Amino acid sequence: MPKYLKLLLLMSATILPPALGQDLFRLLPRNPDGWGNTRTDHLYTPETLYDYIDGGAELYLSYNMKEVASRIISQGDNEIRIEVFDMQEAKNAFGVFTHTRTKDQRQYGQGSQEFVGALIFWKGRYFVAITANDNNREISDAMHQLGQQIEARITEEGETPAILNLLPTENLDEDGFLYFHHYIWLNAYHYISNENILNISDKCDAVLAKYGKKEKRTYLLIIRYPDETKAREGYSSLLSELYEGDDDPQMIEDGSFIGSALTGKYLQVVFNAATAVEASELLNLTENKIKKNKTN
Repeated sequence: MPKYLKLLLLMSATILPPALGQDLFRLLPRNPDGWGNTRTDHLYTPETLYDYIDGGAELYLSYNMKEVASRIISQGDNEIRIEVFDMQEAKNAFGVFTHTRTKDQRQYGQGSQEFVGALIFWKGRYFVAITANDNNREISDAMHQLGQQIEARITEEGETPAILNLLPTENLDEDGFLYFHHYIWLNAYHYISNENILNISDKCDAVLAKYGKKEKRTYLLIIRYPDETKAREGYSSLLSELYEGDDDPQMIEDGSFIGSALTGKYLQVVFNAATAVEASELLNLTENKIKKNKTN
């Protein structure tokens, strides 16, 4: 189970008036069969989220969370926490999901994964996390009932970010990509920099993807800037901060190759390639998809 999901079971926080999130609380389900009526509801906003999940709040805040409704239900020693995050836009809910899942099992919503003692999924602008304090048959059955109810109550669906269509599919790890628009996730798969050297803002769309086998990964980063001027600034910063020279892939200190290209509003960067040819081929495939795609 991801670390942040364990944290969700341990944190306590101030109760806020449910009226502040009436629409969100309507998505919370009834208690599963045999779980009685005991429940505790909370509502958290960006201003109070650190009180709730200190150490994990950055994830949701970086994807523009509006609020989260939380309900705790119990049956004997069994306890389940249900959380519905309003992420304002489908792309944000999807982004949180890509950051959390390791494999999309596609059982609930528009994407889901079940862990030991946890179930997560996204649908429309909502990200849902159901977590338990134990793992047994009663909890597992209850979690699936809860997931089905919440999925049915979320009537809207959303589009995945168009930038995903620019990822070359050959050798792509099927579930090995992360969508984001905050620079703090730049190092999610491969260390690049602790600073925002590529000038990524909330007006950008970015995807970081894994290619090749686990033993020798290559990483592709695509950033869509709001305009070509911002894209050129990001590209110039890349060349000055990470490596010197032109667009040709170059070997860096660890023996791997880095390469980059600029196509209109799009900056493409390949990291950790085994050879210059590999880096160039991936960049060329990406550039061709950008030119053929009608994404603005």
